[in-house]
Amino acid sequence: MSPDQRREAIVEAVLPLVREHGAHITTKQIAQAADIAEGTVFRAFKDKDELLRTCVTAALRPDELCEAVRAVPRDADPATRLTEASRLFLDHFTRFGELVHTLANSGFDLRGGASGNKPSPMDSREQFIHDLNAAIASLVEPHELRIPPDQLANLLQALILGIRFTATSADSGTADQEAEIRARVDVLLHGAIAETTNPTGESR
Repeated sequence: MSPDQRREAIVEAVLPLVREHGAHITTKQIAQAADIAEGTVFRAFKDKDELLRTCVTAALRPDELCEAVRAVPRDADPATRLTEASRLFLDHFTRFGELVHTLANSGFDLRGGASGNKPSPMDSREQFIHDLNAAIASLVEPHELRIPPDQLANLLQALILGIRFTATSADSGTADQEAEIRARVDVLLHGAIAETTNPTGESR
């Protein structure tokens, strides 16, 4: 196993524990999760901070999410396609937000430690959003829209991610989230203005 493969294997094994314990995770827990000796952890990573930052970067990587979005069936109508994509990326961002929240609450500085050519894990967000926009835009054809697909993707991300910031303790979870997603996709595709009828009886 190459050094890079070793690092990836450790991160994959440890990430669920980091979501649970944040920076309070111990070297012993890391070694047990990765099924390696404790000394091997620090041959792969300089220290625990570097491992935690690598975990954050891995959690934000868009590869798997974008692949799942692009795999949404094209035989459904645009609303169904975009609703499924929205569900996928909202779930992803919710899990990422929980990871960041746990780390912050355990005293970990997510923006610290960046130097030289090694950016903070949070600097990966711009690339993430760019790649996700491209994946979402691939779900619709230009002739189906009156705006460019990439503009639709930008608007959809903003509308759907807003669900995370407007949720209240009264929200019951999955059912409420599903309803919110469908409502926002509907408004994006069809607008918020009610259909009216002019004096001649024609809808407008």
